[in-house]
Amino acid sequence: MGSMLEAHESTCMKTPAPLLFLELDGVLVLGGSKKRELVADAVSAIARGNATWRDHHDIWEHLFAAEPVRQLKALHDQFQLQYCLTSHWTGLLDKAAMLNVLRLASLGFVASNLHARWEIDRGLGAVRRSDQIEAWLRHHTDQHDQWVVLDSEVRGPDVLLWPEHMAAHTVFCCSDVGLTGFETGAVRERFLQLRPSQKN
Repeated sequence: MGSMLEAHESTCMKTPAPLLFLELDGVLVLGGSKKRELVADAVSAIARGNATWRDHHDIWEHLFAAEPVRQLKALHDQFQLQYCLTSHWTGLLDKAAMLNVLRLASLGFVASNLHARWEIDRGLGAVRRSDQIEAWLRHHTDQHDQWVVLDSEVRGPDVLLWPEHMAAHTVFCCSDVGLTGFETGAVRERFLQLRPSQKN
């Protein structure tokens, strides 16, 4: 009886999949504002029926920098991540459009593993990125501490005001080069530190 109860409790307390709060600009997208405008114009034309997704193949092919995508895929393969997007791109695209963009631009593994609540909520009165992430986490206490923030110095003042208590969960990229092996190593180290200890 005791072992059955322990098994049930173990199932109920199952550790959630590790979550990556992911910015696009300065992490995967270099030269973000210009590319963001191209994507917004393309999606608008598609929504009006003046174009199809395939008509903008060149945009999707060059949207995300190859090396940052390769680095993110390595992290994904190791940790089987879920994703919550923190990017302002979510204000330009609804979920359906975002899924299409991700899949057409070599980030199908992100599209297939978005958290059910796939973006931070900007309508809660929180202005700073860190506040928005903390608000999201308050709604998902089941995530515990199994999360890391991957952001970019393109955030400017937000980086300078980043709360000390979130520092152990956060990695910032240099916005002109995006995600490199250095930041990937830092993210990997953080996820490994957050893993619950395995008892034999």
